[in-house]
Amino acid sequence: MVHTPGKRSQIPLKILMLLALFLMVGCVMVAGCSIPTIKNTKAGNSSTPASTPSITVPTPAVMQTPVPDRTETSTELKKGQLTISIGDYPAELPVPVFLDTVSSGNVSRGKPLNLTVSAGRHTVRICVIGSCIQEDVLIISSHPTTLDFGERLQKEGVTGPLHVSIGGYHAELPVFVDDVSVGTVSLGKPLDLMASEGNHTVKICVGILCVQEDVVIKFAQPVYSDFGERLKRVAEFSTPTIRIVDFRQTGDTVTVDVEFINPGTKDLTMSTTIQVAYSYIDPQTHWKKNTTKQGTVTTSVKAGTRTVKSLEFSLTGGSAYTIEIPIIVDTP
Repeated sequence: MVHTPGKRSQIPLKILMLLALFLMVGCVMVAGCSIPTIKNTKAGNSSTPASTPSITVPTPAVMQTPVPDRTETSTELKKGQLTISIGDYPAELPVPVFLDTVSSGNVSRGKPLNLTVSAGRHTVRICVIGSCIQEDVLIISSHPTTLDFGERLQKEGVTGPLHVSIGGYHAELPVFVDDVSVGTVSLGKPLDLMASEGNHTVKICVGILCVQEDVVIKFAQPVYSDFGERLKRVAEFSTPTIRIVDFRQTGDTVTVDVEFINPGTKDLTMSTTIQVAYSYIDPQTHWKKNTTKQGTVTTSVKAGTRTVKSLEFSLTGGSAYTIEIPIIVDTP
């Protein structure tokens, strides 16, 4: 073939088509060069089932938050044993024990107090009349804790003897020292106890009626406090009482005054039956005859008070009436 200088050579079309076909076949055979084909998945357009490419998405890792196991091994539920004692301290009455300001029982000589409390730090306080001492303790569930106040009470709890009585007053009554109940006292059975040195107020109550006395306690110097006469003046009776305080006769009418006494702490409804015996002259026989009449009186009496109610009797049967002293015949 003769090339003419100055003119561009032309490649035959058949050769170009063969080159293009060669390139396409080569590209298909080389991995990674395949061209994805999107097929119509509609059933009406194809007789072969359409294949849907699957895409795998990595699942994110799930972090689990641990939940506290509230079992008996949990710190907040652990408990330990605490034993509280006062050694050989000669306390006359049981000594109250307070754990974190909460009353938890009493302890006395030879009788310790055993408690089960939560693990951790606590404050234990005991009080002898008018005086308190306390200590901090650490409770561990695996080891019992013992706390003895005996030596501290002997050194710090300086006390003196106090003797409380009520003389000839017939009752069994509570005794309070500085508004703290310390025991009871009765006829012939005084109350002996030890109180801390210093000023104290001793009080005895009949229901809501109380008498009190201020005393000064000193070491080894007994103090005697008797409330007998004062109780008789303030609270003559220690139990609910009904009595006849007066009676009078006017012609054929007798009036009886009845007193109702309620020394207790609750309101009461009180009732009684009164009997009047009398004699008279029978108008037909002119003989003297004897008979009786009864009447009932009922009233409400507030706590710590007394009241008087009058009951009237009309005498019948004749004339020249003579009455005897009225009596109480029934009190429910």
